[in-house]
Amino acid sequence: MELTAVKERVQSTASGLWAKRPGFLRGRGLLITGGAAAVVVLGFMLFGSNDASDPYRTAAVDRGSITRVVSATGTLQPLVSANVGSTVSGPVQAVLVDFNSQVRAGQVLARLDPTPFQQRIVQAQAQLAQQQAQLAVAESDYQRYALLQQRGFASAQLMAQQRAARDTARAAVASASAQVATARTDLDRSIIRSPIDGVVVDRQVNVGQPVAASLQAATLFVIAQDLSRLQANITVDEADIGEVREGQAVQFTVDAFPDRQFEGRVSQVRQQGVAESGVVSYTVVVEADNPGRQLLPGMTANAEIVLEQRDNVLRLPNTALRFRPADPDLVAEGQALMGDGRGQRARDGEAQAQTRGERGRQRNDQGGGQRGGRGVGQIAEALQLNEQQRAAAQTAFENAAAANQGGGGDRRAQFRRIREQVIAAIEPTLSAEQRQLLEQMRSGGGPRREVRNQAVVWVLRNNKPAPVLVETGIADNGYTLVYSGLNEGDEVIIGGGPRASNANSGSPFGGGRGGSGGPPRIRGA
Repeated sequence: MELTAVKERVQSTASGLWAKRPGFLRGRGLLITGGAAAVVVLGFMLFGSNDASDPYRTAAVDRGSITRVVSATGTLQPLVSANVGSTVSGPVQAVLVDFNSQVRAGQVLARLDPTPFQQRIVQAQAQLAQQQAQLAVAESDYQRYALLQQRGFASAQLMAQQRAARDTARAAVASASAQVATARTDLDRSIIRSPIDGVVVDRQVNVGQPVAASLQAATLFVIAQDLSRLQANITVDEADIGEVREGQAVQFTVDAFPDRQFEGRVSQVRQQGVAESGVVSYTVVVEADNPGRQLLPGMTANAEIVLEQRDNVLRLPNTALRFRPADPDLVAEGQALMGDGRGQRARDGEAQAQTRGERGRQRNDQGGGQRGGRGVGQIAEALQLNEQQRAAAQTAFENAAAANQGGGGDRRAQFRRIREQVIAAIEPTLSAEQRQLLEQMRSGGGPRREVRNQAVVWVLRNNKPAPVLVETGIADNGYTLVYSGLNEGDEVIIGGGPRASNANSGSPFGGGRGGSGGPPRIRGA
């Protein structure tokens, strides 16, 4: 009907225009009007229908890897660097190295003008010679007066004076000798040498430039010891630092090589936070290899700390979780399915609570033996104890419980004391892997309890979206782990279909017809 009406309007308009034209133009105008009408009708047939819909776009549920990361940025720095300065003052006479120069320990980097230091040596040597002459006179006087005392012509008081004069002359000679040594040390320090093997990454001095070291040593060169390995001091927000541990893998890129990925390890998590503009952040030190020495100090590292990685798991595209159909009836069907899932979870939670209550009453009736089994079971599961270790832990628990019986006080604190006594009893028998698990348990960094969420995704069945309730886990930029509800190879809808109206733009399980978006910075549950 709409197409017929358009044709009639076009023909009516064309007829009116043709009727108003002069006679000699009516033939040509008829041809032009007919062509315009054909174009309008063709455009309406191709693009004018609002009822036509795009085909649904689907993607297969597959198996692969999912990596949960924390994103942060930092600056690359050498592992070891030395600031080479001068403790003496004077004009620079020569600079023997430049940027990127390879240097060895003890190699001369620069020289200050030695003239004033040489003059101080000459002056100190003259002072030493003078003091040595005075010492010779004092020694001669003391020997003469000692001979006179033997003959009875010198008193004890006179001998004491001569002895003091001799000792004073000796001290003056020692002081003058120290002045000569100091002057020679200053002359040696006017020659700037490298303290380590490495490469010059910064030079802050030129020939003729005066060096003033009156208050502190002036920095003349910066030498990086080994650029085959670098460290990145990255800044992590306080909301993300809780799951960062030493030894975690780190992947990072730099702007100089945007298509290349470098790898490193977390070597240190510094505990001192830095507050800036009301935001608290922490410094995480990452060490990484520098193949070919392509990475340079000062580059910005765009890093991702790998918190958790799951390989060969069932996963679906994140866009499938954001899709919602335009049909409000289908939306209501998905909402009902989601509500049933929540209700079932609530009923399961109530059943589990009742079961826990029954078990608790049984433990209260049966006494400490059941509590001991539960406590030992938790320790055994966390530390992966074998049968012998589990039996030893059970014996230690019974002994500790008997020793703490009747102590009163907080029962939780009492149980913690018993738990520590059990761990102390079995700790000598733990293997290296078990000791690592124990350290993780004590530091709160043990295995993370998996949190599962429920969501509705849409599967194309008979060319119509059908809601499916799935249980999901961790996620990364592209995929989300699937625990239940879907099988490998299932085709989930990620976009397309009829356009959603403004009234149906909101949904509890999606952001609109294949809309964009992404997981949070720490991805996953």
